[in-house]
Amino acid sequence: MDFGQELGLDPERLAADADFLFERMRRLHELPETVARAESKDGWVSVEYGSVSGVRGLHLDPRAMRMGSAELAETVLVLIHQARARAEADERGAAEELLGAGLLADGQLAAERLRTATGTLQENLERAGAAIDRVRALLRP
Repeated sequence: MDFGQELGLDPERLAADADFLFERMRRLHELPETVARAESKDGWVSVEYGSVSGVRGLHLDPRAMRMGSAELAETVLVLIHQARARAEADERGAAEELLGAGLLADGQLAAERLRTATGTLQENLERAGAAIDRVRALLRP
């Protein structure tokens, strides 16, 4: 019996695709933390931000202390947001490179692909169950 024809799929190809996806997902969790840095135009304030750990470092040049407290606070917050955005973009880029470009950039695309794959898998499992029942019926005396 040709299971590929009977089930409407190639079981070896399906297994290989699943192995490929799971290996990529495993490797995604092994990626090192992405770290980005942002610095004020004058170089007096800099922030280092890790995609997992958050703010990892804050450097204030002694000249930055001449700034008013509100201006200094605003500068620090702006730099934190810039560094975070860079770290997240870099991490997203690394994940897209590993998993496939465009999949993570568009949440709806990823969700739709997941729904499609789940539906296809459900259909294939139902076909496989029916095929197994037919094989059992053929093998019974």
